[in-house]
Amino acid sequence: MRRQEVCKDEHGFTVIEMLVTIIILGIVLAIAISSWFGVVESRRVDSATNQLAADLRLANSRATNRLVPQTLTLTAGSSEYAITGIPGTRDLDNDPDRHLVTVAAPSAATFESNGEVQVTGANPIEVRSTNNIANNHTIELNPTTSRIKIVP
Repeated sequence: MRRQEVCKDEHGFTVIEMLVTIIILGIVLAIAISSWFGVVESRRVDSATNQLAADLRLANSRATNRLVPQTLTLTAGSSEYAITGIPGTRDLDNDPDRHLVTVAAPSAATFESNGEVQVTGANPIEVRSTNNIANNHTIELNPTTSRIKIVP
């Protein structure tokens, strides 16, 4: 068989086929990227909620171990909060320039040495993303037992 006869049956892609393929890939990529950013934002709120719950447990532990009340103070619309006896402020999203994860309402939780907690302000504490109000978690504090419960 000659080379011309073999090449005669082979066909490449047309420009229209290539454009349709590129457009479809672009649409699929746009959908995947928007979903990915939603997952990243959700993980950021999860991480901030777990960090705040851990710091609440830390304040409770410090109060019962040192027999001195410990207070964790939250400011509405901010990602920064303070704990008695720990210098400086803590940040939920570890970004000093932007507040990507904030608390919905002001609150202060004072853990007593006898294991009780007094909450002034919001209880439960709502942790949410500034970009998406639907993406939030709440932390409930039981005043009698100081139980800290994360509610998705």
